[in-house]
Amino acid sequence: MALTSCTAGGDSGEAREFGDALRPLREAKSFRMVGEFRGPDGTRTAFDARLDGRGACEGTVGGAESLLVGERVWTRWDDSALPKAVSRLAGDTETAPLDPVADPAQDEQWAAVKLLRGAYMVTALPGDVPETEGIAPVCRTGLLLAGAATGADDVTSAPVTVRGGERLRPLSRTDGPVTIRVYLPTRGAPRVRLAEYEVQGGRSFSMSFRDLGAPVRVSAPEGEQTVSSDDVMTVLREGGA
Repeated sequence: MALTSCTAGGDSGEAREFGDALRPLREAKSFRMVGEFRGPDGTRTAFDARLDGRGACEGTVGGAESLLVGERVWTRWDDSALPKAVSRLAGDTETAPLDPVADPAQDEQWAAVKLLRGAYMVTALPGDVPETEGIAPVCRTGLLLAGAATGADDVTSAPVTVRGGERLRPLSRTDGPVTIRVYLPTRGAPRVRLAEYEVQGGRSFSMSFRDLGAPVRVSAPEGEQTVSSDDVMTVLREGGA
């Protein structure tokens, strides 16, 4: 979801502080984000992502190893996490019980688990369903937050709140369906401690930032077993391996 670049209305103090708080992300280019994604159905997924400043990133999302290079994302789950991951890919909120001796042709989720075991699922963006996109939405949210340091418009403040034992002042900017909220210390330079990125309809990200400017190198896996997310979704929808 792109944010338009506007001139700050009236060049308010809140707008300047909003921009100053996010500017270190833009200037650092590479950084680490640790936080949580919340879906429209209320599910929560933890993530830990490192952005390289050139559009690529790597890390973990929901316990899976995932990386984004260009318009492709690679995601690999531990064997123990695969049943739950496949249930989410299938659109189920509950993990379906898998019968290890069942005929895969009669159990689509079991067939998908077997297909993904030990392999990276590769998705050409945009994915067939959001769950196939791995860490990509997290990485792109980080880029949008860094870009939001410029053109802050119509920024509003809210009462001081306590997060992690620290008194913080929220500043919010809404642009169409997107709201960005940054939490600043009540004293000292306006540097973002926490940020939230909310999209109308129930999706949101909350995160903190670390390792600003630290080098990050991301490259596509080589010599690893892979399976297309299209093939996985075909198995889930039609059955069979």
